[in-house]
Amino acid sequence: MSIDVTVAQAENARSAAIADLLEALADLATSYRQLPEPDRVLRSTEDADRITAEVARHLFAARTRLSSAYGRRQS
Repeated sequence: MSIDVTVAQAENARSAAIADLLEALADLATSYRQLPEPDRVLRSTEDADRITAEVARHLFAARTRLSSAYGRRQS
């Protein structure tokens, strides 16, 4: 069974994927801005691998959602 989506549905999936990524980045930035400067530098240094992994995870999820939506779209 094939599931086809319209162009509008594919665009909605793209918009949702982008919104999820931007929300995750905004949450991360907010949490770091709330720290005093010396703590922010230390914590970002300690968390660099985790931050990079989270960004990569969100990008992968967004690409998967976009590929899936656009791969099944129809006019």
